[in-house]
Amino acid sequence: MPRARNKGSNPPGQHGAKRKRYSTYSLQNREIQKAKTIYGGIRERQVRKLFIKSEKERGKVGDNLLTSLQSRLDNLVFRSGLVNTLRFARQLVSYKHVLVDGKTINIPSYQLTPGQVISLKKEKMKENKLIVSNLERNIKFPSYLSFDKQKLVITYLRYPLSEELEKNVNVPLLTE
Repeated sequence: MPRARNKGSNPPGQHGAKRKRYSTYSLQNREIQKAKTIYGGIRERQVRKLFIKSEKERGKVGDNLLTSLQSRLDNLVFRSGLVNTLRFARQLVSYKHVLVDGKTINIPSYQLTPGQVISLKKEKMKENKLIVSNLERNIKFPSYLSFDKQKLVITYLRYPLSEELEKNVNVPLLTE
């Protein structure tokens, strides 16, 4: 009869009892990588520029950084529920299908300010199967956005509050 395996906290193997301790630099780097992944492949230089900008603003640096990441055009198109992935939102923007205040913008990292209106450029985009299927699902969008499903118009009402920000990252590690 086989013996029951010891299901302890150690991984299997002769050297499994050793656990690696991560340095503070490693933990900070992991948080930066996590933020870059969450917000759609942002480059290191963009994060650094946003960090410098958020240091100069009033309030907490981490909240300012997350607010500026949330204010990107591709992120707002994604958060509205118009598309189901951030990559699709980036593609819509970069293929010039999105208008901001009536002007074509093809830069996914474009920073929006409250009061700006985002809309789709072509009438054919309103018939896109992926967009129509996303609109049929009742996706709850954030309170800082107003979304008209008939006209497919997104209005950026205000900057998100610190309570409304999705804090999937450890903000103090991100800002150190």
